[in-house]
Order: sequence, then C-alpha cells, then structure tokens
Amino acid sequence: MKIVFGYYEDEDFGLTEYSEIEFSPEDTKEDAKKKSKYKKYLLTAIMEDFQYPEILSDFYEEIKALERGEINCLLWDGQAFQHEITREKVTFTNTIFGICKEYPLWSCSFKEYRKVLKVWKEFLGLPRKEQTKVEVKI
Repeated sequence: MKIVFGYYEDEDFGLTEYSEIEFSPEDTKEDAKKKSKYKKYLLTAIMEDFQYPEILSDFYEEIKALERGEINCLLWDGQAFQHEITREKVTFTNTIFGICKEYPLWSCSFKEYRKVLKVWKEFLGLPRKEQTKVEVKI
C-alpha cells in the first residue's frame, strides 16, 4: 500500500494538503475496504491532529520516550481523534462522536503509524507548492 501526501489548489482555500492511497490493479474488494479505513482513520488523524510542525516536534519527544520504554502508553487528544499509542499498536477514537456505528474502534500497528507520521513531518517541512509530493509504502 502506498500513501501520497501533496498539495492541490482549492478555489476557496488556496493551496491545500491532500492524501491518497494508491490502488493497484490487483486490489480486491477487501483491499479497497482496508484502504478506506486507513484513509478514514490513520490519514485523517495525522493530517487533522498534526497540522503544524511545532505540534509534531513536541509529539515526537513523547513518541521517542515510548520507544525507549520510558512510558508504556501514550494518549494524544487531537481535534479529530484520540490516539492511544503503545509500542505494538495505535487505537483511534473519534473525539466528537466517540465509539459509535460510524466510527467504531480501529487500530493499526505502531510501525505503520510511525512510518506515516515521519513522512507527514517531512512533508510539512518541504516548500508549500503544488509540485511538492512525498510517498511512503506501508
């Protein structure tokens, strides 16, 4: 699965970030369903909850403490999701609706989360122009 971050020119808001998950011709309906969950939870959480590099820099210090074993669990209350992070997985709870039919609990591996978060941080540090893109394979 490949995730792409980039910019597009929005008529109302100007240069705007976007994310997409690239599909391959071999993808099954199950693959498409899995990718839609990654988009709905992981990408939305990272893009909405870490909009500014400064916030992400502070958060990275907490992630490093988790990786070093100084803490066992990390909770991050974002605008879109609450991130419950352990060294094994990250579980997402919608901050507005909580756990409900539209937003049941969902989780991904910590390794995937960390990888996407790292690329998002790199993306935010690049020049803001329509040609700027970064990709990550998870």
